[in-house]
Amino acid sequence: MEKLKVIVITQQDTFFIPTNILKAAKVCDIVEVVNNKAKHSLDNKLSDMLKWFGFWQCAKMGFKTTWRKVQGVMDSISGYKLYGGKCNIAHAAKVIGADYREVKNLNSKEYVDHVRELAPDLIISYSAPQIIKPELLGVPKHGIINVHGALLPNYRGCMPSFWYLYNDEKLGGATVHYMSAAIDDGDICLQGSVDISDCKTMFQLMRKTKELGGELIVQTIQKIADGTLETRPNDTKNGSYFTWPTVEQAKDFRKRGKKLV
Repeated sequence: MEKLKVIVITQQDTFFIPTNILKAAKVCDIVEVVNNKAKHSLDNKLSDMLKWFGFWQCAKMGFKTTWRKVQGVMDSISGYKLYGGKCNIAHAAKVIGADYREVKNLNSKEYVDHVRELAPDLIISYSAPQIIKPELLGVPKHGIINVHGALLPNYRGCMPSFWYLYNDEKLGGATVHYMSAAIDDGDICLQGSVDISDCKTMFQLMRKTKELGGELIVQTIQKIADGTLETRPNDTKNGSYFTWPTVEQAKDFRKRGKKLV
């Protein structure tokens, strides 16, 4: 069976997404990895992160990220033999032989025309921070799928890892769904749950849900390729939606012993 030709769109991540890209590349032909540097990407939310989690939690996350970047440099020097490209999405792209591109606006005519030229069978979104409009949605033969770190239709929207902890949930999960012009609104491809009762930090929770999400993406790609994928409606009318937390909610989050990392 011929592998699907795939574009990956995501945002910068040094911990989880590179690993998921490498996993997906085993079952499809990823020709391009796109860092979507849109307004709402986490790289552009640093001032909000300080308001939500305070200086020390952000500093702790900063130290963790800096060390990961150092690991990425060492990995690059070793020819990606040390960490296998798992420290940076650009490194993961290089390891699998895909082009790497930074794009601010996925819906621009320039980028849509570029995708038309590539003629992908499928686009995969790992936490892409931009709503994709119908013109791009209609380009890939098999559409665009996204992995969301929650059990849709519940916890649609922003930062499900924050809201899962904030609401003291014991069960989390991940959902692969088709993208539509609305947020987390398309039909569900695959879904899985995971125990999050022992998670005290968002980082711990994201490790579980993103690992699960990466496995679900692989399974979805395989089902699309062999024509066995069966979707079900994403009943958003009976689900829940969360936006970015307020400063007051973030203070309450910290007061109850919840942490970023």
